[in-house]
Amino acid sequence: MRARPVLLALLALALLAGCGTEKSAGPKDAGGNAGGPPTATGGKTVPVVMRDILFVPDKITARVGQTVRWTNEDDVAHTVKAETGAKFASKGPLAKGDTYEVKLSNPGTIGYVCTIHPSQHGTITVVR
Repeated sequence: MRARPVLLALLALALLAGCGTEKSAGPKDAGGNAGGPPTATGGKTVPVVMRDILFVPDKITARVGQTVRWTNEDDVAHTVKAETGAKFASKGPLAKGDTYEVKLSNPGTIGYVCTIHPSQHGTITVVR
């Protein structure tokens, strides 16, 4: 009967080993929010990709003067259009590999959407 407690201990250990600290590829990763939005500290361009009918990441922070560049990695077309906080829109659908850029000129919060897929939306927090 000693085998049973040992087996239970090994099973518990195996379960705990599977609960590590690595990020899983769950819904937060797909939306790009695991660990919080990218910060505005690096470079002149803040990248956003369109993948799996999502903006990845869907929430970013950028500085006035930086450029946001959206790149379509999906096999389906997408658009980018500001809904709140700014006025910009891609000129027609973006095919796979196409990019669209906007240079940010004012602080605030910008909400944007893909007009082809209205549930696909994102937010840019623009800081000084």
